[in-house]
Amino acid sequence: MPLISVGMPVLNAEKTVGMAIQNLLAQTFQDFELVICDNASDDDTAKIVQGFAKQDSRVRLVSFDERVDIRLSFKRAFENTSAPYFMFAPADDRWYAEFMEETLAILQSDPDLLACSGKVAFFEDDQFSHISKGTAPLMEDSGKNLVRYLTDPVENARAFSLMRREALTDAFPDVTYPGWDFQLIARTMVHGKYWEIDKVLAERDVTPLEAYIVQAENSYKYTLQKAFPLHRLLIEIVRDKKIANQRGLYPALTKLVWRSHMNYAAYRMPRWFRTIGLYRSVFSTRPDLWSIRDAEARP
Repeated sequence: MPLISVGMPVLNAEKTVGMAIQNLLAQTFQDFELVICDNASDDDTAKIVQGFAKQDSRVRLVSFDERVDIRLSFKRAFENTSAPYFMFAPADDRWYAEFMEETLAILQSDPDLLACSGKVAFFEDDQFSHISKGTAPLMEDSGKNLVRYLTDPVENARAFSLMRREALTDAFPDVTYPGWDFQLIARTMVHGKYWEIDKVLAERDVTPLEAYIVQAENSYKYTLQKAFPLHRLLIEIVRDKKIANQRGLYPALTKLVWRSHMNYAAYRMPRWFRTIGLYRSVFSTRPDLWSIRDAEARP
């Protein structure tokens, strides 16, 4: 058994999967398996993966005829591996050669840590955009870490850390909804702490705000539900017996749901956004809580 399993869920990724595989095979740490779970792609993704598998025994393709949603696709990628350390590897991400070696060394040096990541640089249209705040260390007790995480999980870059396998074993939610991956990481908090190496070790492309909005609109039938894309996350976290009710949890979730509404309003309802934006500027004492895009940039 290798020491690290890499799970890569793919769907029609022929343009990027080859580069992603090359990035991983070029790691300075070599004792790993790369399991690529093809979610019934109808392009040349499987053919490209098979080419790598013939050249390197660490690469394994698992093909599925039935296409499932993103949560189940990620779950397949995890369940088809077995190493004691695990990482998700999206087919359009890039990793620096030292990612596995350095994150593994940190985890092996401290049994209280459940996950480790480096900083992540985000790019938009092939131009550097920003360094993610979504991998900041969570080094207090599980309750405080949970509240701090849900106060602002940003783009949830922690989900792509190197993790101890046991943290993810029972962490997948039972249903798919916008924000399910936040619940996934929230469930892992009872297993330990998150560490961040203070240098960039991976690159990722910015997901357009429109993609999140469309996902919410496809998930919910009623306008009010669509306008608060993360409302289901609050409901699921509150009733999740695997997540303890910590002081500050409800306020953190409420602010997160409200921010999701601000994002939706900025994109779909710019006039309404300007109205509530005025309310924010008058009454908010924590402007740092509002991680939204400028509605004035839209016509």
